[in-house]
Amino acid sequence: MNRSLLLSGSLLLALLAEAQVPTQCLEVERILVDACISSADCPGSQEGQNEMVRFRVGPQPIALADLEVDWPNNSFLGLAQNSSTAAVTAALNATITACGQLLEPPGGIIPAGASVLLITSPEMCTAANSFAGLADTLYVIYQAVGNSAGHFANHNNGGNVSPVPVGGIALRTLVIGVQGSGCADTVTYDRQLLVNTFGTYGGTSAENDGATVAFSWPGPPQATYSNPGCQAPVVATTVVASSGSGTVCPGGTVALTATVTGPYSTLQWSGGTGSFSAPNDSISVYTLGPGDAGTVTLTFCAAGGCGQGVCDTVQLQVGTGPAVSISGGGALCPGSTMMLFASGADTYVWSTGDIGPSLLIGTPGTYAVVGTGPCGQSSDTVVVAPVPPLQVSITGDTVLCPGESIVLTATPGVTYQWNNGASTQGITVDVPGPYFVTVSNGCTSGMAYTAVTEVALAVAFTAAPATGTAPLNVAFSNTSTPASAAWAWDFGDGTGSASAAPAHLFTDPGSYTVTLTGTLDGCTDQAQLTVVVQSAPEGPPSITIPNVFSPNGDGVNDGFVVLSEGIRSLRVLVYNRWGQEVGSLEGRLEPWDGRTKSGQQVPEGTYFYVLEAEAVDGTALSRSGTLTLVR
Repeated sequence: MNRSLLLSGSLLLALLAEAQVPTQCLEVERILVDACISSADCPGSQEGQNEMVRFRVGPQPIALADLEVDWPNNSFLGLAQNSSTAAVTAALNATITACGQLLEPPGGIIPAGASVLLITSPEMCTAANSFAGLADTLYVIYQAVGNSAGHFANHNNGGNVSPVPVGGIALRTLVIGVQGSGCADTVTYDRQLLVNTFGTYGGTSAENDGATVAFSWPGPPQATYSNPGCQAPVVATTVVASSGSGTVCPGGTVALTATVTGPYSTLQWSGGTGSFSAPNDSISVYTLGPGDAGTVTLTFCAAGGCGQGVCDTVQLQVGTGPAVSISGGGALCPGSTMMLFASGADTYVWSTGDIGPSLLIGTPGTYAVVGTGPCGQSSDTVVVAPVPPLQVSITGDTVLCPGESIVLTATPGVTYQWNNGASTQGITVDVPGPYFVTVSNGCTSGMAYTAVTEVALAVAFTAAPATGTAPLNVAFSNTSTPASAAWAWDFGDGTGSASAAPAHLFTDPGSYTVTLTGTLDGCTDQAQLTVVVQSAPEGPPSITIPNVFSPNGDGVNDGFVVLSEGIRSLRVLVYNRWGQEVGSLEGRLEPWDGRTKSGQQVPEGTYFYVLEAEAVDGTALSRSGTLTLVR
């Protein structure tokens, strides 16, 4: 309903009566109980001269002389129709701005079915209660002059009390009938229920002016209280439309009801793309058409007493099929629960048999829900997967160099537990061995393992000789373990070597720090030794050649070594007795170990040598002789 609530049943009957004719002689419809009086507009006028009653005549006309009234207060003086009443009627018609009019009964006879307005005196004040909005034809009749006091009990008359006391002094009854017919209509109102200008009860006399009571018919009259202000008890044409449902499915139907107050000639329903079962009746059924979607506005109009259209609208919401969707889902941690939520419908049934918009689950799987709404059903499905085990890994170097440490780092998680007792994501390791970690992310866990190895590299070497006169040829023996490392020699004189056991000639006197660096599996180690080269003594060069040596590995006289002083370079060739070369020496202090170039040991015996040398001063020297090898 667009403008107001549905009317009560009693008022609905009263409104429908606007277009009906009573079956009895007459029906009282409205009483202006508390008429308005303006001292400025109506000097000397009394309220009792301005009260009014509206009634409708039945199927038979009524002569004014036969109409009698029993007022709640005061006596009935009869009805008058003369030049005074004609003048008042003309003055009242002059105030009407709508299309209605007031007529005096022709020949004193009120026509059958007529709407009649009874005014309590022709001495009424035409400016007190407005007739401007009259949109109907009313027959107006007047009580004869003489009663200026009130004919009805207003709200503030005579000590209002609530509840109604014994004797019913708050109730007032009006009776209008036809003499000799035995027909009359009786209506009763409760003055304590009269409404003031604020729409409430009580207040001052002025605040209660305009209090009106409407009565339903046919059937027992029911009173309805209102206060339309200072106007005559005329009824404007109004309509109120309503529907049996605000939401309708496509192709569905909805019951429509309209009520009309006041005079009207025609009724009409319109709007939408569908059809009305009774387009010209106040009660109809609307069937939605193919173009009805979203909000559909239907209009009900009544042609008022002046021919103008008075309309009200009803809005229907065209529903659609539900669009059900499930929120939630994803992966479910072992041993935990998850809530799934369905939306888009009114009711829900899950594949588990549960009913309602939410579902608590504790196991992975496929879950479906069917949602039902006013216009059908729809469904949705969600897959809840188990959380896979956590893939754990350990990163970091796994080779431990001597004297150093490494850092092992586990896959990011929430908690960590290492086999060395640590509970951090990363640990520092300085001991070789197996390392494993258990990582949890709060849902699942996993384990990873790695082995840390240590490189046992120990670099060491010797020099023979470690001291001597320049030029000094030094043979270096590499005693490092293991022997499989990569080597880098720094002789301290700006030169170096990558050999495992090189020999080096120091030509100038001085103190030289020799460094050997070994590298194995990314680890390094160093050893150092100082070689002292002294200045050569003055005097001629000398060469000392041994005549026997015993290369048997006992560490004593294992090599054939030529000692020299003042010698820059020398070369020695060793021959067997058949003249075959079996060994050689290159450089001072370089030993011959009694093996051929192919590594074979030569037998004991006597061998011959030939020595060629160059002294520091450039003198060429040569020697030859025999050498005995003893094992």
